[in-house]
Amino acid sequence: DLCCMANTKQIRTKIKSVKNLQKIIKALEIVSTVKLQKLKGVIGSYRAFMESFLEVLKEVRKEVNIFDFDEKTWNPNGRRLLIVVTSDRGLCWAINSRIFKRMEKNYGNAKDNVDIFVVGKRGLEYFVRNGRNVVGSAMISDKVFLREVKPISVFIRQALEEKKYAKIKIYFNFFKNTMIQMSTRFKLYPLDEESFETFLQNTGLEVDLLESIEKKYLMVEPDIETFKFDFLQVLIRNIIYSAVLNNKTSEHAARMLAMKNAKDNSLAVLNQLNLLYNKTRQAKITQEISEIVSAKVAIE
Repeated sequence: DLCCMANTKQIRTKIKSVKNLQKIIKALEIVSTVKLQKLKGVIGSYRAFMESFLEVLKEVRKEVNIFDFDEKTWNPNGRRLLIVVTSDRGLCWAINSRIFKRMEKNYGNAKDNVDIFVVGKRGLEYFVRNGRNVVGSAMISDKVFLREVKPISVFIRQALEEKKYAKIKIYFNFFKNTMIQMSTRFKLYPLDEESFETFLQNTGLEVDLLESIEKKYLMVEPDIETFKFDFLQVLIRNIIYSAVLNNKTSEHAARMLAMKNAKDNSLAVLNQLNLLYNKTRQAKITQEISEIVSAKVAIE
């Protein structure tokens, strides 16, 4: 009897714990869903901005080739800078591990020649723990403001002015839809036309920059080289913002799906516990009835 009582009491405690867990999971799922919907709206606004920006780029492209760079001072064997965008919190499946795995596959054996600028607490913890050369970090809020990527773009601008890196690449999760988030790598420097076309295709913005339109006179101030450098910085900043925005949206989508699966699993566990509780309770009742009948027979 004591054993049965202890079992039913333990099961009731577990049932209560699972129900409390369900409340937490439901709250996290709702929060992630709301944040995801908001960022989907931001992505829509960003696309509208980029469409206007690309129209400007098309006009500039007729007179100035912003995709060329000074090969004479470029050292292809120089240092690499990797900008790795990760999440600030967990419970979002494997979006961080996918990024880490892809980056380590390409640069796992090149620690001494690679600097890392990391976005997000998870990435910062990972790279510090693994002895990587972290040269900078940034934290991005759930609302993803353009000003929040300024530390990254400022760092890149200074690095390009000093000709510090041979290549600059950014790793992030691209948000394709609620169910699919893909680890993506994009080359920021040297930024060639092919790389930029790939970026436009990935973001669903397909614009023919080489479209033959009648050329118009373009006044450039203060000079072509300064203009090209500054325009390139604007381009890089918007690509970084797109990467951070996609990664944050992927984070909320992954967390929402993780919470949905956790909710389904907790429901299955709760059903099993309820079934076990009923069986244990029924066994206890059956045992008590059997003992009463046996006692009555013994008395008679």
